[in-house]
Amino acid sequence: MVEWLVRSGRLDGLTRAQVVKLLGRPDGGPYFRDWDLVYLLGPERGLIGLDSEWLVLRIGSDGRVAEYRVVRD
Repeated sequence: MVEWLVRSGRLDGLTRAQVVKLLGRPDGGPYFRDWDLVYLLGPERGLIGLDSEWLVLRIGSDGRVAEYRVVRD
């Protein structure tokens, strides 16, 4: 589902409040402090999932989503 969300561009230009309404409160945590919103997706997909996958978003100076991606820790 997250792959569709990222590929569809559905998050482009949303405000922080709109993202939270769509995805819920961010998980945050000690990882990825240079991103504004961080969501834990779960174990890394694949045969041997050693890491976790996260959806990270950066809010631009205009208060809207400027960048986002799925990352691993």
